[in-house]
Amino acid sequence: MQHKRVLDEIRRLHEERRTGMLVLAGSTGERVELFFREGLIEAASSNLESRRIGDYLVKDGSLQPDDTDAIQSEAERRKIGFAEAAVEKKLLDRSDVGAAARAQAVDLVEHVLTSTFEVESFAGSLRSYYVPAKLSFSHVQLEMCRNNSRPVELEDDVRLTLATGADLSGFSWFPQELSILNELRCASTVDELSGRTGISEINVKKILGVLDSLGVLSEADDVEDSPEHTELVAASGFNFEALIPVVTDAVLNEKLEVARNEGSFTSEQFKNLKIRIRQANSERPIQVITVSSPDAQDGKSLISANLAFSFALDPGRRVAVVDCDLRNPALDKYLGVPTEPGLLQYLGNGHLSPYCYVRRLENLYFLTAGGLAPNPIEALSMKKMKQLVEQLRKDFDTVILDAPPYSPISDARIVSALSDAVLLVVRRGKTSYSSIDHAFAAADRNKLLGVVFNDVKPMLFHTNHQFGYYYGEDKSGEAKITKVRSTRRSYLEP
Repeated sequence: MQHKRVLDEIRRLHEERRTGMLVLAGSTGERVELFFREGLIEAASSNLESRRIGDYLVKDGSLQPDDTDAIQSEAERRKIGFAEAAVEKKLLDRSDVGAAARAQAVDLVEHVLTSTFEVESFAGSLRSYYVPAKLSFSHVQLEMCRNNSRPVELEDDVRLTLATGADLSGFSWFPQELSILNELRCASTVDELSGRTGISEINVKKILGVLDSLGVLSEADDVEDSPEHTELVAASGFNFEALIPVVTDAVLNEKLEVARNEGSFTSEQFKNLKIRIRQANSERPIQVITVSSPDAQDGKSLISANLAFSFALDPGRRVAVVDCDLRNPALDKYLGVPTEPGLLQYLGNGHLSPYCYVRRLENLYFLTAGGLAPNPIEALSMKKMKQLVEQLRKDFDTVILDAPPYSPISDARIVSALSDAVLLVVRRGKTSYSSIDHAFAAADRNKLLGVVFNDVKPMLFHTNHQFGYYYGEDKSGEAKITKVRSTRRSYLEP
């Protein structure tokens, strides 16, 4: 079959980590080009109508149809790509472009596999793209299985488990799929899987159909000593390394210095901040840290992400960062990942466990906000929010909660009540004294670790002498902010 030959060729290029352009020709003059870099699909293009990158950006709501002509004219005038022109006009984020590039590549591959296409040629070449799709064969394979699989048909007493030797971390699982995968560490019937996960029987069968198409399912009679024989999940607990989806196509924001440039001066300041937190940990246990700020735009989300990456550099330390700002989420934008699934989806689901909504970027586990909440205070006050933090305490060494600002709402107090300590981010030249006073009055004094003075410009030769804020109490015990000269200061860019 022609579609199998095409799929086998994509698999071969991925396994051999090839770099170049694969040309696929259709019987009616259609042409699709897939561009590879070290085995990953960087981009796709075609001569097909309605399958340009702009069409996908309009389809997912990132762009308005009326904007496309102006963007195209700007791109042609400046001789740059359509997506780059849209980002420079501030109509898009780079993460929007990445999502559209992936959607375009998957759609074109699926079109090729469901139509009459054949491999025409492969030529070694190296091209750069503004935001590459970075699709692995596993990603393509999973999407094809989702689109073409059928629900499994089994006898009621047939028990299923995971096939041996299957590596599942490279797949971008949906939360419901991840829940079923975890339950399959024990041989189970469809009825048992439905009962333990709360997923309807028909949807369980659909998920099992996808897993069967991928070849990762086995009947229990074919596997000895399940679940230990699977080597995927320990006898108890959840194997995060084996199952949590690993994001390989993140578009990291240039301000995430710790992840992009570990040796930079700013990265060193986050290492110093991490050391100061450890020193405080010697006096009292600090596992869950809330990061907030007096006002919006003070940089608390950027501090949260960089600090989380810094902790994740420690060998053997498992770190998670959670975006709890349901009014103005930012973690997904800094990481350059889709906002869903995330915290909102977990809070809105009656049965799936927290780990089903967690993703991983290298050694850092994260939970995005999942979107905007119509009722943030009610959502954060749910019992499931407390259960989430309790579960993360069991599975991670360090948990960072990116909370909303203290002013003018009370969301931050709800989040900080779930943590062991609070870091307050103050931005140089922006945060007002009145907002700082309000934040100190609202924060739990017993949990306050200190202040991160953000957006301080390092002086010549990176000298440590700089003006900053110091937190203390006056004789009456009231909080006050005093301007002092400090010789130890973190210089953190916004």
